Amino acid sequence: MKHLMILLLLSIGFSLQAQVEFKTEVSKDAVMKGEPFKVEYTVNKNFDDFNLTNKKDFEIISGPSTSMQQSINMSNGKIEKTVSVTYTYFIKAKASGKQNVPVAEVKIHGKYYYSNNKNIIVIDAEYHDPHQNEVKDIEGTSKL
Repeated sequence: MKHLMILLLLSIGFSLQAQVEFKTEVSKDAVMKGEPFKVEYTVNKNFDDFNLTNKKDFEIISGPSTSMQQSINMSNGKIEKTVSVTYTYFIKAKASGKQNVPVAEVKIHGKYYYSNNKNIIVIDAEYHDPHQNEVKDIEGTSKL
């Protein structure tokens, strides 16, 4: 029994040393200027701090909302622990052109990790919320 516990603790220790994966995903490849879109940042480790960097070209509409998934699997005597933490934001671009979505950073055991870069094309056409009273087409002429 004692040997099984030692083996179990060593297995968990080795699986916890897996490489950090930190990715950025966007809901759209192209948007109109001011159109909200979803950005998700997912990391496969528990972390101490989460920060968005270089967000000056974007406005945060909502977020972050967070979700966490955790599992421990045992197969053929091998124990594998997986963790997935996702931060979700809805943001909109302030300027048109090819924009870099804000990169996120996390701190894990004193070391900083950064999410991958994602670009989005922002079309120089004003987005209008369909819930507003006055709706304009892309050329800016009123449809009312």
